[in-house]
Amino acid sequence: MNTVVFLGPSLGLNAARQHLDAVYLPPARRGDVVRAIEAHDPETILIIDGYFEQVPSVWHKEILWALSHGRTVAGAASMGALRAAELDQFGMIGVGRIYDAYSKGRFDPFPDPFEDDDEVAVLHGPAETGYAATEAMVDVRATLDQAQQDGILQDIAMHELAAAAKALFYKYRTWGRILADANALPDATRRALEDWLKTGRVPQKRLDAEGLLCQTARRELVADVPPFRFEETVLWDTEFPKIVEKLSK
Repeated sequence: MNTVVFLGPSLGLNAARQHLDAVYLPPARRGDVVRAIEAHDPETILIIDGYFEQVPSVWHKEILWALSHGRTVAGAASMGALRAAELDQFGMIGVGRIYDAYSKGRFDPFPDPFEDDDEVAVLHGPAETGYAATEAMVDVRATLDQAQQDGILQDIAMHELAAAAKALFYKYRTWGRILADANALPDATRRALEDWLKTGRVPQKRLDAEGLLCQTARRELVADVPPFRFEETVLWDTEFPKIVEKLSK
């Protein structure tokens, strides 16, 4: 099975290759799905990470186009989870806790709506630097949930820390800032959490990315693409006329 994976900060390339033999590409940008089909002719396209601020994000339209041409498209962890939740009704497959949370609009056990892009956003550099990143809000939520289950945090403290993290712009979201902004947190609880974080963090984006790769390797991804008509709009024909014409022959 020929597979293309768009991967970045959520999981290291060497670790990813241990789970799935595939063509690994940088985080997806607008047009990359179409270009990947042209260059690699994959049966399966996995979207894990994607750019969103400095360049246009991977386009819903190109994913729909890929689905309409018989490609299996699946997503998890980051941009992939978000796009899968938006397009699963058209046959894109979503995998993992983050996708499930976007689908139902809530990341248990937190009661606030789960729908913002910044839940998976991180500040990161290029691949050459190892994608050094801030903390994704989803990883913060998963970590706080685990800390509560391990008896490190009471419910009130867990929700206070989640609120402090959510209030931060994603580019400044680090555990140091989160703990500093949780003013009502008792000192003893703060110290206990800081010590627990050394080994207790839950990298939910990485776990979901690994889950998607493993399911793909086991051939467990089953695409159920309902009939739909792909509309070739003026914008679509303007963006990709040569590539689309070539691939449609």
